[in-house]
Amino acid sequence: TGALGTEEDGLPDLPLGCLHEVTGQLGDFCASTGFAAALVARLSHQTGPRNPVLWCLRAHESHEHGALYAPGLDDFGLMPEQILVVRARTETQVLWAMEEGLRSPGLGAVVGEVDNPSLTASRRLQLAAETSGVTALMLRPGPKAAASGAVTRWHVTSAPTRQEEEMEAPRWRVELVRHRGGDLGAWDVEWRNETGDFSVAAPVRDGPAQSHPAQMAG
Repeated sequence: TGALGTEEDGLPDLPLGCLHEVTGQLGDFCASTGFAAALVARLSHQTGPRNPVLWCLRAHESHEHGALYAPGLDDFGLMPEQILVVRARTETQVLWAMEEGLRSPGLGAVVGEVDNPSLTASRRLQLAAETSGVTALMLRPGPKAAASGAVTRWHVTSAPTRQEEEMEAPRWRVELVRHRGGDLGAWDVEWRNETGDFSVAAPVRDGPAQSHPAQMAG
């Protein structure tokens, strides 16, 4: 077992071996992709640093959804040789590849980029994740509130970096808009590559506060 985050860090205690959904703002899909990459890096460290991560995506003719960039993944602690990339022609094929990957307990995580999966498809992914114990992330380009079998839904957008820093660390506004059986909330999250952890400010509703380290998956 295990969890994404801990209550002591001000984040909800989220189960591993489940399907989680990450949505992004249209035109800012790189923000949610970056957050997912950092989260998967923490997951892979918890399940085993050498366990491969299956990343399933559509072979888009344009680059509107962004693209996986090996040096960028490395910045988040994901070794490029760790990533098994599947490029599919259709969303149905992406969902099939995700489900097949979730049947392999040796994977560190499964990520899939989809637009509008059906409720049935998401429930199948959730069941497969529960059975194998492998955590799945479903990346969607827009904040559509469609019905989903995912345990949580995160909405991620870019947040301004702090001007006093010489090196700008990636920062996101993270909103937990769905959490089966748990609380919702919003946080400003910053990735610290030197420690391999997130730095999480106080919930947005509580106003600004000093940031403190948060172990989000390990």
